[in-house]
Amino acid sequence: MRKSIALSLFTLIFVVMFSISCFAAEKILFAVVGPMTGDGAAMGQQMLVGAELAIKEINESGGVHGKEFEFVVGDDQMNPNQAVMLAQKFSTNKDILAILGPNNSGCAISALPTYEKAGIPMISPLTSNPKLTTLGHKNFVRIYIKDDTQSFILAKFVVTELGFKNVGILWENTDYGKGVDDLMIKYIPELGGKILGDESFVGATEKDFSSQITKFKGAGVDCILNIGGYTVGALLAMQCRNLGYNVQIVGEAGSSNPKLIEIGGEAVEGTYAITNFDPYDKRPKQAKFIADYQAFSKLKELPGEWGAHTYDVVYVLKKAIEMGGTNREKLIEALHNPDFEYDGVTGFIKFDQYGDVLGKNPIFLKVENGKFVNYTLTKM
Repeated sequence: MRKSIALSLFTLIFVVMFSISCFAAEKILFAVVGPMTGDGAAMGQQMLVGAELAIKEINESGGVHGKEFEFVVGDDQMNPNQAVMLAQKFSTNKDILAILGPNNSGCAISALPTYEKAGIPMISPLTSNPKLTTLGHKNFVRIYIKDDTQSFILAKFVVTELGFKNVGILWENTDYGKGVDDLMIKYIPELGGKILGDESFVGATEKDFSSQITKFKGAGVDCILNIGGYTVGALLAMQCRNLGYNVQIVGEAGSSNPKLIEIGGEAVEGTYAITNFDPYDKRPKQAKFIADYQAFSKLKELPGEWGAHTYDVVYVLKKAIEMGGTNREKLIEALHNPDFEYDGVTGFIKFDQYGDVLGKNPIFLKVENGKFVNYTLTKM
């Protein structure tokens, strides 16, 4: 009798454990990595909303090969050291199929070797440093335009489209900031402008830019390029206004976050930002995504490029799995397959042999009456 009970109990435990194992096997697990706290938290939170919305849609439509998507979150705080620690942690989890992230180039450059050693593919929604695809890492692709391409367009916008010749650059002392600054120092003179000021700052701690602003004003700078994101853009605009300095501010893509307007208020009126996603796009696919995202977001906010690009990379992952990427090695092969392509809300996505996205073009937004509006180019 006791043997019979013991056998039945063992059978029950085996059935339960087998069921749990089978259930777990029905999930496709990946990690979303970005700045969930700190100065870049608004970007990270948009990444989460974009990922969650895509997963909801995919799972409700039957998943991929009958398996549902599920993800874990990694907060790199836009800190390369933290990004490496996350890479070490996630590399020990054999169930994680892919990393969707990071948002920051410095974090990606630091973490890539660890992920490559573990054979984990990285699909980055937003990194842009040209160096990333010259390092020889075969496990990396990105759906965002490289800095050298985007920076030339930004420089041309300032000098040719807007007509400003006396330019100052305020840049964050990071791999990304330094890379864009170097490109601007090259491109602006080539296009007929002059660099009259080149000032860096420490992103995590520096909030007072009065010293840099005073130097720009004294040198005769009539346009400041903000290479520091939305918080810096807002503070810069407010401090210029307080110092009586009527200067045009143009921001890199990090400035296109709605938080720029929330923080800066009237001071950021007239500010321009380059971006790779227009939150007021009226095309059917984009308009549907924007409406769905805003309804899904707890804050009911419009998507910036962080939410839109992360939404797209989830679907890129889905497409690559459907093309045979059922494990890490095969997923890397599928992403680099010449036949791989996906038409996303951020544009058409296809990768070259190095993992760079092909064929995308950025756009420009301007703050008018407390919101971003699409700026129509007239001279370039």
